[in-house]
Amino acid sequence: MCEDPVQICAANFERHVDNLVAAHRRGLIYVTSPVFDGALSVNDIPKLRILVRKALRARAWWKKYGPVWAQPLPISDLECIHLSWSDNLSMHLLEMYALSLQGRDYEFLGHPGFFRYCRGVMAAEYPRSNYLREDPALQIEFPPKELAGLDEYCRWRPLRDRDSKLIELLGI
Repeated sequence: MCEDPVQICAANFERHVDNLVAAHRRGLIYVTSPVFDGALSVNDIPKLRILVRKALRARAWWKKYGPVWAQPLPISDLECIHLSWSDNLSMHLLEMYALSLQGRDYEFLGHPGFFRYCRGVMAAEYPRSNYLREDPALQIEFPPKELAGLDEYCRWRPLRDRDSKLIELLGI
């Protein structure tokens, strides 16, 4: 019987974190996870576990439904930073999409799809997206169409109270 790789990865992470928590019981511990590396309160570990599971599910979904050229879905800040250094402007759109998805706790089914999101960014008149709108290839691939709910950082925030609950609580 073959197990789901997302479940295996999440279970391994949870086992590792359980060992850390058991060894420390209180205070801060240093955690290395797919979405966050750094010191974290032992009390915040349950929230991080949920976030890691959601991020891994989002990455598995993206592998199946995301563009071939945009694999894998970046789920950490460091992965997104690497994309921002790319000369390929499509990778900048991927970075922005990933950060927007991260800000919604990786709830990919409730977030606009990549094509729709990119069209919204191309239509947005914010400093964050100005240089993208000037690229003729991106204009063809993602014809501008307004997307309600994009903020000035090109994160999709349809309602104020629908921002990230886990990331803000964890302080990451």
